[in-house]
Amino acid sequence: MPREHKSRRELLDIIKAMPSLQSLLAMHDGHFEYELDLEVTVYGRAYGANKKVGPYIRLLTYDPSEPIITQGDWGGNTFFIVADGTTEVFFTPPETGKEIKVAEIPPGTLFGEMSVLAGVPRNATIKAHSQKPTKILELQRPALRLLRKLDKFNDALDRSYRNHGRDSMLESIKVTTGLSDELLNQLKTISTFRVFAKNHTLFRQNEEIRRVYIIKQGWIRRRQDAPARDSIEDYLGMGFALGLEGVMKNDNWAYGGTLMSRAEVLEISTSKLRQIPALRGDFIRALAKFEPPTLGARIALDKPISNEEVRKEVLEAQSDLISTGLVDGNNLLVMDMALCVRCGNCSLACHKIHGRSRLARRGVHLTRLEAPRLGAIQSILSPEVCMHCADPECLTGCPTGAIGRYELGQVDINPKTCIGCGDCASQCPYNAISMIERTPKVAEIKVDFAYKLKDFLRLQPDPIPVPVTATDDLVAVKCNLCTATTMNPEGSKEARYSCEENCPTGALARINPKTYFAEIGQIQGFLQLDKTHAIGRNIHKKDPPHTTLHMAGIGLSVLLLIGTIFGFQQYGMGGSIFGLLNMRWITGLVGLVGIVLVMTYPFRRQVYTKRKGALRYWLLIHGYAGVIAGFMILLHGGSDSGGWLTTALMWAWDIVIGTGIFGILMYFIIPRLLIRIEESPLLIDDLKVRRNELQVEISRSTNASQPAMQDRIKKNILPRFMSAGFLIRNYLQREPLEEMMDAAKAQFRSDIESAGADRKNVEAIIENAVALRRVDALVYLHQTLKLWLPPHVLSTSVMLALLVVHIIQVVYFVAR
Repeated sequence: MPREHKSRRELLDIIKAMPSLQSLLAMHDGHFEYELDLEVTVYGRAYGANKKVGPYIRLLTYDPSEPIITQGDWGGNTFFIVADGTTEVFFTPPETGKEIKVAEIPPGTLFGEMSVLAGVPRNATIKAHSQKPTKILELQRPALRLLRKLDKFNDALDRSYRNHGRDSMLESIKVTTGLSDELLNQLKTISTFRVFAKNHTLFRQNEEIRRVYIIKQGWIRRRQDAPARDSIEDYLGMGFALGLEGVMKNDNWAYGGTLMSRAEVLEISTSKLRQIPALRGDFIRALAKFEPPTLGARIALDKPISNEEVRKEVLEAQSDLISTGLVDGNNLLVMDMALCVRCGNCSLACHKIHGRSRLARRGVHLTRLEAPRLGAIQSILSPEVCMHCADPECLTGCPTGAIGRYELGQVDINPKTCIGCGDCASQCPYNAISMIERTPKVAEIKVDFAYKLKDFLRLQPDPIPVPVTATDDLVAVKCNLCTATTMNPEGSKEARYSCEENCPTGALARINPKTYFAEIGQIQGFLQLDKTHAIGRNIHKKDPPHTTLHMAGIGLSVLLLIGTIFGFQQYGMGGSIFGLLNMRWITGLVGLVGIVLVMTYPFRRQVYTKRKGALRYWLLIHGYAGVIAGFMILLHGGSDSGGWLTTALMWAWDIVIGTGIFGILMYFIIPRLLIRIEESPLLIDDLKVRRNELQVEISRSTNASQPAMQDRIKKNILPRFMSAGFLIRNYLQREPLEEMMDAAKAQFRSDIESAGADRKNVEAIIENAVALRRVDALVYLHQTLKLWLPPHVLSTSVMLALLVVHIIQVVYFVAR
């Protein structure tokens, strides 16, 4: 561990001797020009009780060869300046795994700023000099906001960032392509590392190619215009080399390139490349595989696609993923809406683990093709929850450094240093950060008989957080991937997330967007410059335990059914087997074991804060155990059910099975119906609010019309849209709402044209009536998803009570 120098005088002397920092001590009229900044960065400053910010600079001494930063680690919170001595830079190629010394860093030089500014893992290991101790200034991220006021520091930071960015890219090119050190050094002299803002035009169609561009980070839109046809567009990500056709000879760009996000690019002058013949040839050969595909080439998901409609859908999905920023999440939470049964268990699980839910089931919605055919549409919702961005705006804007990036790449908030300013919440574009009272109030719930009954029948809505009314003593909270909670106890080998673990259908998944979305993986080059630290698993495509349980459940069900049929054929119902049991006893005992397994699911469902296996696995066991118990109990009962208690037991069991099968069907059918007709996934509470708004608007517009028109509206127009047939039409046709509105207005065109001054009112009423019926259709589907639960839970309770009585009877008669 490095030794910290506690003497502020020694630290100030180092700062004074540092060209990039000495302006911090500049004086004017006998006072420090940056007095407040100096106090915060060097001494720290208290803002009331328990609200101290800083200090942000420490002086450390590292022993010979002691690591300062390590390649692959996330280091978004600190960067360094060599104060005394030199440091050594090592790079470990993934192909060999052997550490190679590539450079030395002299005194006064910044390093480690790439991780802070670009939100990427460390791209090299830097150690103290192998022969002697090295003094290092450690600067925390919040110091950037203060030190950027110093011109020399700003210039040094910019120069260091560009040099390190260029060197790391060239080193990656060397490792990937095998360029010699001599050619690499020549390439270094003619290349420039640059950072561009979103919407910057990198080059224009028909302009001369003056530079080769290699994209390190960011996304680019290519567009080609032609007078005889429509324009062609596509998108590219990191790792591609653009402009190679201009290296050997003068050539023009066949298309234009515009950046869709902040981008880091290595520029290499084509004219200077031509002046070095040996480098030019090797450069072209080395980077040939990084040349992008021809603009307008067929898109390949699993196989080449020629269908232009499919191509259009894929391009739209790529555009949505890039423009919304979802593709740049390090650990993105997505909900497959075809699997989501709108139960709210994910939000409740988050509430249980954190004391207040940090997951709102609203957010960015997009549709995409899972496979290269138009019917393979996947509806995805990325809810308002932290995606641990590569370049998080919340982290950049935090004035105290309370927000940091930690060892797994997650962005988290330290409540001890959060001063509750709210800057992070206002800057997050995804509404993923909330401000709550540091000592939150507890919601008062009236637990009466009605509450207990609703909770028992699974009809109790999710708990509503107490509204935040305080304006001071607040703290920011957000998703922290359940780090440092009982969901991830110390020593856990694999991360688990309460929301994902408690989704009964596996609709939620924490994923790496660049691998989850195949259409994004296709537009990244081979030059992978950064280690991917997204730790989510793609359970929507590959979930081995789920597959194993399915196979085991099917296999066990078939074996037991075959074995039971064979037993009845050989021994009948009452025939003795090995002198111990008969088939009635065996089927009864196996059925009882199945019922016990069935009942493990509701108990597991109440455990939100500990690792007890994903709820989706327990639901699968619940289903297969129910199937096994079902046919075993039915065979056990035979044709004679016995007395009235046994008959009641069998009837209750039949209802349990029937409602369970109905529930499985609803869980499969309803979500798929919802994604057919909803423009964007909404909570049932939002839908009910919208329904009330539409009803009020229709009533207002109707009353504002002339009496004669009011009569026509009430007798002709509204009954048409409030009919059962129009409701069913919403379920049967995949029809966008706007198209349905246009068709409805066309149907009543004569009424609209004859309305005169009421024309706008009539059009508004038709549009609102169509929208109201669409909302009604969605509300009914949401309600149907829970329709089966009360009878299922109630009949299960009755069945269990009767089963206990039945077992007591059996034991009594056997004992007697």
